[in-house]
Amino acid sequence: MKIMPAWFWFSAAALIVLLGPFVLAGGALLGEVPRIDWSVLWQDRYLHAVMRFSLWQASLSTLLSVGLAIPLARALARRQFTGRGILLRIFSVAMVIPPIVAVLGIVVVHGRQGWVNEILRNLDWSAGSYLYGLSGVLLAHVFFNLPLATRIVLQRMETIVPENWRLVDQLGMSSWQHWRYLEWPHVRAVLAPVAALIFALCFTSFAIVMSLGGGPKATTLEVAIYQAVRLDFDLPLATMLSLVQLLMCGAILLLGLRLGRPADISHSLALVQQRPDARRAVGKYVDALLLIMGIALVVLPLSGIVLAGINSKWLTVLADGQLWLAAWNSLWVACLAACLCLFMAWGLLLLRRHTRHRWPWGASVLEATGMVTLVVPALVLGTGLFLALRNWVDVFAINLYLVLLVNSVLGLPFMLRVLTTPYLQLDSQHDRLCQSLAMQGWQRFKLVEWPVLRPAAGLGLAIVAAFSAGDLGVVALFGTPDMKTLPLLMYQRLGSYQAESAAVTAVVLLALCLLVFMLFERGIGGRRA
Repeated sequence: MKIMPAWFWFSAAALIVLLGPFVLAGGALLGEVPRIDWSVLWQDRYLHAVMRFSLWQASLSTLLSVGLAIPLARALARRQFTGRGILLRIFSVAMVIPPIVAVLGIVVVHGRQGWVNEILRNLDWSAGSYLYGLSGVLLAHVFFNLPLATRIVLQRMETIVPENWRLVDQLGMSSWQHWRYLEWPHVRAVLAPVAALIFALCFTSFAIVMSLGGGPKATTLEVAIYQAVRLDFDLPLATMLSLVQLLMCGAILLLGLRLGRPADISHSLALVQQRPDARRAVGKYVDALLLIMGIALVVLPLSGIVLAGINSKWLTVLADGQLWLAAWNSLWVACLAACLCLFMAWGLLLLRRHTRHRWPWGASVLEATGMVTLVVPALVLGTGLFLALRNWVDVFAINLYLVLLVNSVLGLPFMLRVLTTPYLQLDSQHDRLCQSLAMQGWQRFKLVEWPVLRPAAGLGLAIVAAFSAGDLGVVALFGTPDMKTLPLLMYQRLGSYQAESAAVTAVVLLALCLLVFMLFERGIGGRRA
């Protein structure tokens, strides 16, 4: 009997951990299908309004985020100014801010008593209450997705070689011609996948819509699923909405994949090319306005979070044992979810490396496996697991372990986007040498792979850990009064009108997310991360 190599068992275990939740959830959702009254989907006007709003807000959020990101990335690509590196770093931090924390910062800036309305009142103007409803959801989605889209587009622009800029300078091309013939072909390659990713993230948004939706008129499918399970315990309705959401998300993501390759997430090199159009006066004013716009949309809410947390409730909240218990729960869930996600990603990459000659189509399968978690939103997966396990175990007694599992699975696309390109490049460069030296398994990992992939692994762990620490969706589904995390505690305090206590909790949660991000990025990734 042939003994299977160690890599096979490692990859098999990773696949079981990855596919197990989907099999359980999918089986449970399909088991509820016979109980579904599909006529409700065609007759219920409320459900029609929910689906329309879900599509409308996701489309507008994507259009605004990508539409603003392209000129903002262009401004960053051709301007060198004091604080540019700090601004890029803030954009990176904004990507991992917990949604519930960002909501607080946006309320501080745009709420009825916020900074914008205060300035307008001093000028004898009034913007009214524009925060809740569609406008508030759009503001929050742009806050999150504008930095993500800007970063990816900027990375793509920085791949234009300096020789091309010298050539267009010699040809005397205008700024519009630079864009049309040089920059647009690069940006177009990542535009469709980025737009599809942002659409999926906005379409499945939960915490933002729950906080800023403002009522039934601004409810998404994700929120409707939560209400059906947690408030009404209408499992057939939750299953029907979950299946509808799966189909809609899957269609958008598949369209994005067919139109372009998913962009890799990596550290921006912060390069500034010597561009001939940077000398034009009109361009300087336009770029300055774009940079001010970016600062207003992203930096001001972050500042509002910190300033709101400095209040009279600071010492009282910090002395509350409930806060630190929730912080501990968030910390260990985040760290274990990140490590489990890395385990799954490494198993998939090992499988790809060892099967690339026998099954050349393995790369497509790997990519699809990594992207499938974007098709299945957190609440859909959580609902399926709830249905599958509720007759066997006390789901609420193991709630944090389920949150850990779901977050690790949902973080896989980001981990793979960080690791895949450097891993495959390393394999193509050193695989033959390792084979000639009979270097395999742990020895190869320790001496060849880990020293090179350590920065990418640190970044991937940091992203997944920060996302997991700030997750509210799955925690809201499974959370109990005795077992809660910081996002759930903050949401409950906001819901009970404890604004000052919620603000202090937000600062603690923000500090925790930044702490785990820095520990993984620098501690695991090292100085090159």
